[in-house]
Amino acid sequence: MYLPVYKYESETMKIAFAGYSSIKRSYCARLLLGKESNHTSAGYRFFWAMPKMLKSCDVVVSEISPLAYNKFQKYNGFIMPVWATMRINIDRPLSEITKITVSDFSNVMRRIRKYNLSYEILNDKESFDLFYNRFYLPYTSVRHGEEALIEDLSVFWNSLSSRSIMAVKEDNMIVAAALISRAGDSFNFMRLGLLDGNEEYRKHGVIGALYYFGIVEGQKTGYKYFDVGGTRPFLSDGLTKYKMGLCAEFVQDHSFWKEYLWFGFKKDSAAAQDFLNANPFMHIDGQNRLVRYEVNEGIK
Repeated sequence: MYLPVYKYESETMKIAFAGYSSIKRSYCARLLLGKESNHTSAGYRFFWAMPKMLKSCDVVVSEISPLAYNKFQKYNGFIMPVWATMRINIDRPLSEITKITVSDFSNVMRRIRKYNLSYEILNDKESFDLFYNRFYLPYTSVRHGEEALIEDLSVFWNSLSSRSIMAVKEDNMIVAAALISRAGDSFNFMRLGLLDGNEEYRKHGVIGALYYFGIVEGQKTGYKYFDVGGTRPFLSDGLTKYKMGLCAEFVQDHSFWKEYLWFGFKKDSAAAQDFLNANPFMHIDGQNRLVRYEVNEGIK
């Protein structure tokens, strides 16, 4: 309800971020300004004051509390989930999913052959502990830096009735792994990581191999969907683009994450319009559906 406000400025754009999360703030500043930048504190404001800040800023971003959600729906601007879920329909032949004209899996499969990649499913607690300490923690820290959100995954492990670790091997040594679960008609990736956070293994295609083998294992065990986890709602985001290249589609149900941001754009700002033109995104419409923003909609 009562939020700290920070202002950022580049040569072409002024933005304000309202909220307590330094991770969300850092991501939004980098997304909008394209580089690291200094910020100044603008004190605390009530959430309903955020739209008024567009008088002096090109873009205003605000965290949304459950109490303020309905109010923000009435403001001009866009409500976006911080994370959106994507999944692949695997209830069809593997050859159709990996077809070169519809996905990037041909490159994934080429690297699987080149680096002799294989996989196995592990179910013991020792494998989970290894995954958490040698794969997830170092990978998340190295990959995301100050935007890294480190979670206690033992909560997932202990609460899930069906969970295991998918391990990708290169010449019989585990180099990548993912925490997986099974629920309903979905085979789900929860979190993943590289051995000791070593980015060299990424060049060998082990991340893509995790997704490919996830489809193989999901089909083998009779699931309709392969849930590839959360991603940013901006289609220009690297992870989002990567998953879309593997035939993943957005899931309408965004209630799992329960975290939202309001993006307000100044109507007569050329910088704001340029950003929108270059960064299509998914947002929640007035009927609580996750829909794609089209440039011809204009700034709200």
